[in-house]
Amino acid sequence: MILSGYEEVEHTADVALRVWGEDFFDLLKQSARGMYALMGIKRKHGQKTEVSFEIDPGSMEMQLVDFLNELLFMIDDKAIYFDNFSLLNSMDVLVVSAIGHKIESYQRSIKAVTFHNLDITETKTGCETTITFDV
Repeated sequence: MILSGYEEVEHTADVALRVWGEDFFDLLKQSARGMYALMGIKRKHGQKTEVSFEIDPGSMEMQLVDFLNELLFMIDDKAIYFDNFSLLNSMDVLVVSAIGHKIESYQRSIKAVTFHNLDITETKTGCETTITFDV
């Protein structure tokens, strides 16, 4: 059985992604990878980019949405995406260190990550959820 991953699921008006991971941090990483895959991101070859940012305390759902929306901001503002994440919970603040690359192009634009039917479920093997993206 695969303990972490993602798959696109049908949604009437927007785009949705079912994501699962061994724990909450793995769920965040898989969510980012899945979102980038939905967008069809192609990277530029060259120098890597490193950034750090914080996600405010809140529910797991709130932190997931804030994390992915921050990544969308980085795409729009700096044309970068990340393929390597280090996550740490420090006094309920999620500290994210990420390494990534400049974007050459992408096929689909995502406006925002929504809270529509968002519910992170803890299972015997980790965490899972379905995320709806506004396109």
